[in-house]
Amino acid sequence: MKRRWYISAFVVLLYSFMIPGAVGFAIENPPVVNHNQVIADCTTAIADNPYDTVSYYKRGKAYFAQKQYDLALKDYNRVIATAYLDRGYLYEKMGEPDKAIEHYSLSILNDPNYEVAYDHRGFMYNKIGRYDLALIDCSKAIEINPKFPAGYLNKGTAYEKQHLYKEAIETYRSMLENVPLEDTHHRDTAIKRIKALEKTI
Repeated sequence: MKRRWYISAFVVLLYSFMIPGAVGFAIENPPVVNHNQVIADCTTAIADNPYDTVSYYKRGKAYFAQKQYDLALKDYNRVIATAYLDRGYLYEKMGEPDKAIEHYSLSILNDPNYEVAYDHRGFMYNKIGRYDLALIDCSKAIEINPKFPAGYLNKGTAYEKQHLYKEAIETYRSMLENVPLEDTHHRDTAIKRIKALEKTI
């Protein structure tokens, strides 16, 4: 018990050094932070990489400091959603589909516009044979982000598993119309699936 107390104290102390003021320690000369600049920089970073969780967190803290609580909450929710997504992926790799789906659902609950979470849950629904639910989730992922390739591929897979080959081909062709040309990996996969399926109809 004593050892556990020392560990807890050490973690709190370490945390206080990493994040000034995080646990209430006084700072004689706290650094002046230009919150507007932080918001601008993080917004640019997120535009370049919409999955930059660190930038969401930093921007959320800047919004919080400016008392823009609704915006801060939205960014914090994305951070939490990403954590649940990662936990879901962990359970997926551990071969626990029910827990993976549960955590992907929690990710969506925290950020209903997180296309990656819908796609991952749709992928898991495909694995357990719930193709109807996979179609719903993958369609939602595509609706949120029409340029998101995995949504099309997993939706096409759901159609293929049900022997709905025409619908699968249409899905892959729609992907080719929307996904950037430089994404050759996913585009090549779609093209291969189209060629294979055209032989079956």
